[in-house]
Amino acid sequence: MKKYIILLLAIISIQTTLNAQWTWQALPNAPVSWRFDDMYFLNPQKGWAINPSYNYLFPNQYGRVFTTNDAGQTWTLLYDSSTTFIRSVGFADDLNGWFGNLGDSTATPDTNFLYQTTDGGSTWQAVTNVTGIKPKGICGISVVNDSIIYAYGRYYGPAVLMKTMDMGQSWITQSLSTQASGLIDGYFFGPDTGFITGTYGSPPKALILSTFDGGVSWQVRHQSLRNHEAVWKIVFPSRNIGYATIQSYLDGVGAYPDTTYFLKTTDGGLTWQEKIFKTNGFYELQGIGFINDSVGWVGGDCCWAFNYKTIDGGNNWFPDNSFGVQAPPYNVYGGYAINRFRKFGDSLMYASGNTIYKLQNTQTGISTSISNADSFITHPNPTRYNFTIRFPEEIKIGSVEVFTVLGERVFAEPIIRNLEKNINVENILSGIYIVKIFDGENVYSKKLIIEHD
Repeated sequence: MKKYIILLLAIISIQTTLNAQWTWQALPNAPVSWRFDDMYFLNPQKGWAINPSYNYLFPNQYGRVFTTNDAGQTWTLLYDSSTTFIRSVGFADDLNGWFGNLGDSTATPDTNFLYQTTDGGSTWQAVTNVTGIKPKGICGISVVNDSIIYAYGRYYGPAVLMKTMDMGQSWITQSLSTQASGLIDGYFFGPDTGFITGTYGSPPKALILSTFDGGVSWQVRHQSLRNHEAVWKIVFPSRNIGYATIQSYLDGVGAYPDTTYFLKTTDGGLTWQEKIFKTNGFYELQGIGFINDSVGWVGGDCCWAFNYKTIDGGNNWFPDNSFGVQAPPYNVYGGYAINRFRKFGDSLMYASGNTIYKLQNTQTGISTSISNADSFITHPNPTRYNFTIRFPEEIKIGSVEVFTVLGERVFAEPIIRNLEKNINVENILSGIYIVKIFDGENVYSKKLIIEHD
């Protein structure tokens, strides 16, 4: 009897964990674009979002700057440019901010690499007070405090670092071309300690550099050995735990790799471990965000029906469709194109993709029942090698997962326009499991018994 009581408590515990859901909401009044490459929130209420000039893909998709004063409920267009590929943004206070321009191209001929505003974003002036080598473009901006700001770029080179110590009154630059072929993103714990990401070599390989002396010198912290990769985004949910995405490009013969990777550190960035993200089909990792050390999300550049979520520090990833259905104009290939996450503490985070999203922690309640009779049917149950899930009505987009009673996820697959789904459990050990269904709004769970011969 004691054994079954312990088992029931374990099931209740895992169901409680499943019922506590982090869900993303597309802010209803937020602007929509092909992709918002970056955003910056000075505090939970005040923020800015930028999108590049994509008018060569979509008419009137110019480089724009928006702002919100009410946590994303309403947005105001501040600036509109037909010539600037606005790539990154950061603000020191309500008035003083900067955006980086990717640089000249056939579509956006602007050759200025950095712009500054002193009126909150209504007007912008090209930064010219620079000592040192001039960058071709700026991909990332890190605001350390109201005086010290780093800027760096660009992802396809050259690799140049900018720094100001007087809120943009003067900038000094340095070339990092001996260590990097391109720079993309960064994360700074303070004025002296930080990380920048990008590529090295040709063909490009993924790279992370660190500094402990305010950018005077840089040390290699990670170099991949595979060609056509870049470390795209880097985040630290806490001082010791950090994550970074490795974006894979087309290889030399025009093919995508089947296996994609991300990086994790547990010692504050001194060492990084390459971890497999996906082995059964290519996914172009870009944006990454973690609300705490264990729960996080990644987004792709294009073509992907789902963003992905982990609840165990990246050991397992599964599709998360809580970002909802896109509104036009879509990304070129219909993906969400999440490129940036920004968080405040352990309860609030924003994401920018085709629009601006806000993370909410919703508690659906604790249930002591291990069966939801009206939610879905599993048959046969108990099962030996496979079982079928039958839904009461078509689930347009969602996911199905199988957990042990201790909370270990052993199976996850997307659901797209399904009335039923057959699942093979031949390689899952005999025992009692929890099947969890997410239909985009609600989470349902039910006990499943697997009994092999």
